[in-house]
Amino acid sequence: MGCLTDFIAGAIRVILFGLNFATLMTGAILLGCGVYIKIAMNQFTDMEDVKGLDVVAYFLIAFGMVVIVLSLFGCLGACLQNHVLLSVYFCLMLLLLLGEIAIGVLYAVEKHIIVTEIDQTVERTVKNYGKGDTTSDATIDHIQGLLECCGYNGPTDYGIITQIDLPKSCCSDVVPGGACNTLTAYKTGCKAQIEHFIASQTTIVIITVCAVVVLEIVTMLAACYLRRKELKDIYLVNTPPYSM
Repeated sequence: MGCLTDFIAGAIRVILFGLNFATLMTGAILLGCGVYIKIAMNQFTDMEDVKGLDVVAYFLIAFGMVVIVLSLFGCLGACLQNHVLLSVYFCLMLLLLLGEIAIGVLYAVEKHIIVTEIDQTVERTVKNYGKGDTTSDATIDHIQGLLECCGYNGPTDYGIITQIDLPKSCCSDVVPGGACNTLTAYKTGCKAQIEHFIASQTTIVIITVCAVVVLEIVTMLAACYLRRKELKDIYLVNTPPYSM
């Protein structure tokens, strides 16, 4: 029976190490998502106009870093077979799990604010296109070229006169010296494309966070079992054998 218990404990120890390694990789993905969102949104507009996005990006970055550190801590506890490290690891993972719930609620709230801020900024920048702000014009050109869209709601946002000579970024292929007009321009406005982009990023974030939560719950259960096993072994070693 003792050999079977030791075998089970050893197997769980290996599983705990493996799951923590997987969590480490997932944490790295979360960190990457945060960095990607911040860099991608920096290409869209000045981040001072989109403060809500900053909150989400930085939370994902911080969350990913915390997951990485705790995963390393869990690997160490499993390798050293130390009940103190396993206890601390369990407590920290529990706090992390509660933090994930808070982040999920924050993201659900901030998502609508982010979409609204981006919509307002893009709409304002489109209306001011060609009025001397080369930085804003370059931003709109980048958005339209990247998302294959034209205007805020559509090409008509640029006005009747401008429609015969729309920004070159409104068309996929414009020959040198050629013009982009409503016949060759993208028909979809950038508002719809940005909403689609935000929705796609939300799906990635939700799937990644759910994967992290499942892995964390399993590792917490494994840590509890190993801690109990280590404490039992210590008790048996320190308890003198019964004698008549």
